[in-house]
Amino acid sequence: MARKHHALDELQLRRWIAAGEPVAKADGDGLTFTLSDTRAATWILRYSRGRRRREITLGSYPELTLSEARKKTRFYRARIDAGEDPATDRKVEKARVRAAMTVSKLCDDFEKKRYSDLSVATVDLYRWLIATLLKPAIGSLDVPVVRASDVVYMVENCGRPWSVCQQLLGITRQIFAHAIGKRLIDANPVIGIDLTAVKGKQPAKRVRVMLMKNELSDVLTGLDDKLGRQDALMFRILLATCVRQSELIRTKKAWIDLVRGSWYVEAEAIKTRDAFLVPLAPLVVEWMRELIGMAGDSEWLCPARSTRSKTGHVGRSVLQTALRDAFNRNDFDVRRFTPHDTRSTAKGHLRNLGFSRDISEIALNHKLPGIEGIYDVREEIPERRAAMEAWARFIEDCCESKEPDAGHSVSGSRRLQLPTPISLPIRR
Repeated sequence: MARKHHALDELQLRRWIAAGEPVAKADGDGLTFTLSDTRAATWILRYSRGRRRREITLGSYPELTLSEARKKTRFYRARIDAGEDPATDRKVEKARVRAAMTVSKLCDDFEKKRYSDLSVATVDLYRWLIATLLKPAIGSLDVPVVRASDVVYMVENCGRPWSVCQQLLGITRQIFAHAIGKRLIDANPVIGIDLTAVKGKQPAKRVRVMLMKNELSDVLTGLDDKLGRQDALMFRILLATCVRQSELIRTKKAWIDLVRGSWYVEAEAIKTRDAFLVPLAPLVVEWMRELIGMAGDSEWLCPARSTRSKTGHVGRSVLQTALRDAFNRNDFDVRRFTPHDTRSTAKGHLRNLGFSRDISEIALNHKLPGIEGIYDVREEIPERRAAMEAWARFIEDCCESKEPDAGHSVSGSRRLQLPTPISLPIRR
């Protein structure tokens, strides 16, 4: 029997719809008009792949007219004759659409799964970069369509300094590496982007300051009047213990043992995520005792001073702001310095007091290189305590504007001559 071709017409279609009875009528080349019990009229293309029957929905009638349905049938028939399987391809496409993820959702997934091993400070930085710079620029794009040019445009037009652009590029690279791990994409669009080509040469980094004894004396004399008692205590403790500012402001009172003269800084407060023990000299113990008293019922050593705080402790810029205000009032007659410069100051003076490079590095909680750093896992290090006590006595002498005596050095045989003012390179 001859195969029917274009067996249907518009008049027949309208009659079947008016009758309201379910039908399935072939037009030829696998095109079928169907009318369901719910009076839904649909065009179906049926075909075979091997021994299996396939079908694909072309559209609804009358939105898709008879002539348009025949045109789509010819298009799909050409693909079928070429060996393709439109029904399977459509299922794959739908699955990919369901699995598709925007950059914004990818960032949320990254934050959920990747932040557990990072310090609080790093998490805060990443969240700010993502919420402020990354999501507004490319957050609405689907992950697979993001190109390197999109990332370059984001970095070029974010309006931030070179260092922030470097951090933005770094977190973007990590996020798209996360996408590769989820098999959302096959290549990272950030790889190969040169920040120098995008933003120009990196500006010179700020050189760390080592405050000399006369400068320390100027800063520490009358410090309570310059910063206020609470901020002055925080600054003295920061200087005497060599910790990072973030480690001080995120410390809980329970971590401090005034009887033993020790401060156990938990991993959650540390940049490197490795907890460590800070020995407290007797002078520092008294400063800690007073600061704990000022904290009242708070669990934090440095509790927030505003009810709007979400963390419960003071902000990371509290000492920076206090020092800036003091400089603006001309309270200090020294070179400009930041809270982080207390570490470079301590490092330099510990070396001048005769302590070895390794001990000065341990005092700053830097990892020792090589085998020594792997196998020396002591928490209580007597050499570090001796260094911290000598450094605290030096600070006390500076507070009283006295020359440190010879007994404050390691050798004890002579007073060490301090060099002319120097600046140390940044070491984080």
